[in-house]
Amino acid sequence: MTTDPAAPQLQNPDAYDFSFCKLCAEHSAVPTYRLARVTIYVCRRCDFHFINHLDPLPGTQDAPDTELDDKSWKYIEERLAIAEGELAWRLRLVEKYCSLPGARCLDIGAGVGQFLLLLREANAKGEGIEPSRLRRRFAQRKFDLALEEQTIETPFWREKHRASFDLITLWDVIEHVNFPVPTIAIAFALLKPGGALFLDTPSREVLPYRISCQVYRLSGGRASLFLPGYYSPLPYGHKQIFTPRQLTQLVEQAGFEILAQGTGYDELLGMRPPILRPKNKIILVGRKPH
Repeated sequence: MTTDPAAPQLQNPDAYDFSFCKLCAEHSAVPTYRLARVTIYVCRRCDFHFINHLDPLPGTQDAPDTELDDKSWKYIEERLAIAEGELAWRLRLVEKYCSLPGARCLDIGAGVGQFLLLLREANAKGEGIEPSRLRRRFAQRKFDLALEEQTIETPFWREKHRASFDLITLWDVIEHVNFPVPTIAIAFALLKPGGALFLDTPSREVLPYRISCQVYRLSGGRASLFLPGYYSPLPYGHKQIFTPRQLTQLVEQAGFEILAQGTGYDELLGMRPPILRPKNKIILVGRKPH
């Protein structure tokens, strides 16, 4: 693998050349699926799929910013209850691999802080990163949680918090970040030896995605079916979608050992999954070697 071309662009996303693959770093990505709002680049070497859009850095003049008005508050409130079930599964998975009382935890992409509240109830010491000002303000007003704006790539984390955390979580986050390779590499650096990484993300191996790619090719680009629903140029939208093999590659090349990987929390917790449960997610647990 070549030197990661994203490294110089961490502080200047506008300078990124999308012909460099964001996973293997080879100069081998080509615009393949041209949708109405974005173009999906495909790496000819590793088959990674990502779009030609990056978010401005938080705190910059161009960073996306939305006020927490009544409409936004109501929308977030309505989604809180929907997320509770999955959050409970996530906590059970974390507890399977980590002793939480007294553990120092970092939740990257913390949203409005719901998982941090569960960690607090489990007597863990939770900290959260959330680039969206709207969600940070909601977390502060609703739950009295102070979430950090600075993303994991900034010197604030890289220089002051190395080998500081017992576990790091990225729940539905890695598909949103500008550069997944540096994100996971820095997470590795922030963990203590023996620390655990937990993440989940949509899977690219689901039937709707694969059929959509085939229909696009057969129609000469005139039909894209579900592809536009997987990616978005909106603030903090989906920028890349992984296959299980690619996610394993991402985590292992950062130095992690893979402890578990599957398509459902029930599966990873040793329970028999329902026959018709969708397998549209990848869930992974890794550990930093001692």
